[in-house]
Amino acid sequence: MPQLFYDADASGVTPSWRDRLVHLVLPAPCLACGMPLPADGSSAAPSLGLCRPCRGRLRPLPPGGCAVCCRPLPAALLPPGWPCQDCREEPPSFDRLLALWSYEEPLSAVVRALKFRRLDYLGRHLGEALAARFAGDLGSADLVVPVPLHWRRRLLRGYNQAERIAQPLAARLGRPVVPLLRRARATPPQSLLGKAARVANLRRAFRVDDPARLRGLCLLLVDDVATTGATLEAAAAVLRKAGAAAVIAVTAGRTLGRL
Repeated sequence: MPQLFYDADASGVTPSWRDRLVHLVLPAPCLACGMPLPADGSSAAPSLGLCRPCRGRLRPLPPGGCAVCCRPLPAALLPPGWPCQDCREEPPSFDRLLALWSYEEPLSAVVRALKFRRLDYLGRHLGEALAARFAGDLGSADLVVPVPLHWRRRLLRGYNQAERIAQPLAARLGRPVVPLLRRARATPPQSLLGKAARVANLRRAFRVDDPARLRGLCLLLVDDVATTGATLEAAAAVLRKAGAAAVIAVTAGRTLGRL
C-alpha cells in the first residue's frame, strides 16, 4: 500500500479536506508496522511516517558517550566531555558528531523510505527532529553543508536526502544551506561495502570548487546516518583541507558500534 503525503507541507500549511478524503479511502500505513496512520497527521513532533507505538521504539543514543564520535561508552569510563581512546589516538576530520537515534528499526525503515521510495518529506521530519534536539548546540555554525550525491544518483532519486534534512535544520539555525561539496566521481553505494572497502571507495570522491567560500568558517555537515563514518570522514577531510576552521557532523542515526 503506498505511503501518502497527508501532513503539513514545507510551508506549514495544514492538510486540506482532499488530503483527508483520500486518506479515508486509502490510509497511509506506518512505515515500520503497516498499521494505518491517523488521518489528521497531528502530533507534537514530526510523525516520521510512523505510528505512535513505533515512534516510541526509536532508541535515543545513551548519554555519556564519546565527546567527538558520540560512540556509547561504559558508564563512568570517561568524564563528561572527553573523547574515547580511538578519537584520542586517531582524531577524525570532523570536530564532533551529533546523532539523534541509534540506527536500527524503525529508524532504518524511515531512512530507506526517504532514500528509495521517494518519500522526500521524511527529510523534513528528520531535520525538524534534529533542530528540536540540537539547535542549542549548533549556534557556532556559519554554514550548513549537506553531503552531496553524484549527479547521476541524484537524477535517479530526484533529490538529495541530505539536503532535505539540512534545510529545516538550517532554517531553525538561521543559517544558509550551501552546497560547497561536490561528488567528483560516482561510487558504488556504501551500504554494499564493508568498512575497509567504504574508506577506499570514497578516496578522492569529494571536492570543493570554491574554497574561499568556507575558509575560516565553522561548517555543519549533514547526512542521514553514520554507520562506519567513512562518508563523513572523507567529506570533512576535504572541507578541512580547503580551509574550514571547524566541521560539526550531524546525522539522524548512528550505529552503536565503532565508527
